[in-house]
Amino acid sequence: MSTPNDPYIPWQTPAHYPAQGAAPGAAPASAHVQEQVPHPLASHPNPVPLPPVGWRPGYRQEEQELGYHRLSHADPKGAWWKPLVEAAIGAPLYLVLSLLLVAAFFFVLLLGLDPALPADPSYLLLAASSEIFEQEALRSPATFVFLFGSVALMFPALWVARLILGPKPWGLIHSVAGRMRWGWLATCCGLVALLVVVLPLAFDTVLGARYIPSTTLPVGGLIAMLVAIILVVPVQAYAEELVFRGYLMQTIGRWLKHPAWAIIIPAPLFMLGHLYDLWGQLSVLVMGLAAGYITWRTGGLEAAIALHVVNNLLAMSFGVLGMADPFLQQGSTVGMFISALVSNGLFVLVVIWVARKKGIERTRTAQVWVKGGHPEGAQSVR
Repeated sequence: MSTPNDPYIPWQTPAHYPAQGAAPGAAPASAHVQEQVPHPLASHPNPVPLPPVGWRPGYRQEEQELGYHRLSHADPKGAWWKPLVEAAIGAPLYLVLSLLLVAAFFFVLLLGLDPALPADPSYLLLAASSEIFEQEALRSPATFVFLFGSVALMFPALWVARLILGPKPWGLIHSVAGRMRWGWLATCCGLVALLVVVLPLAFDTVLGARYIPSTTLPVGGLIAMLVAIILVVPVQAYAEELVFRGYLMQTIGRWLKHPAWAIIIPAPLFMLGHLYDLWGQLSVLVMGLAAGYITWRTGGLEAAIALHVVNNLLAMSFGVLGMADPFLQQGSTVGMFISALVSNGLFVLVVIWVARKKGIERTRTAQVWVKGGHPEGAQSVR
């Protein structure tokens, strides 16, 4: 009679046999070792890996050092047409947000929530067709928030459009580090305060200029205006930098490799967005060129944001105090243009020197799709 371990019994499998060299009656091998079943493709003679993310036929990946204006290439899903669709998403969204802001301002007028304004909604139509808005913005907190808030709305519109379409992550619009470098931003704010505010004011004082407050606002109204300036101006200036230095520089850099295009092209658009007189607009052009160049040289928006925020805070505060005309509708001089040229140029030189000393990164290493070859043929190009 056969035993259960008889190797010739047909229903038994090798797993039922005792381990080789084991004593008679030992437990079968399956009690100690789980039989390993290889994956069906493990022994395939020519395995085909999945292509990398964003791969297109006729392209291969190269490791490149990307300047700020080329950061859209750091997203493997990026494409030349995406900035256009991004604008097509952001522009209607900005229009909707602007209409909501108009409705909010309408109710402020209707309910008489701002003592500096008439409780008459028709004021909105009258002011929109004249220069009253800019005049009232220096004494009415609601008008100031409406005027500068309409610019600040570019930030959420661009943010939503970029979250939908990319480039991703969102932080690529801030710097090559993929985020806002807050310590570097604070350093740049200090440099702006010294080079663009303190030194020019001291220079003007030596030449005989006198900055004497002449506001007619009551104390409560003055405090309300200064609070509105502190809360709204930084967001407004940040939004402008996101569009003119962030979106436009990276869009142009998507199509044109040389940084000069990304620095120069947005500057006249930035100038035309400010309805000043001749020397005032030329001063804005100088600021736009300086902001674009320093953004490229430092690999991020921080220096440009600092320049814009501190400059606007000073201009609006002086306007509310009656010491200057921040809107420069008339009365700007060639001296103001020269002052802007010198102060912005000095700021650029000092920021470049400080950035080099602090080791601020200017580029980002990324795998970029280029024409030619196969997806597995990556090379290192620095």
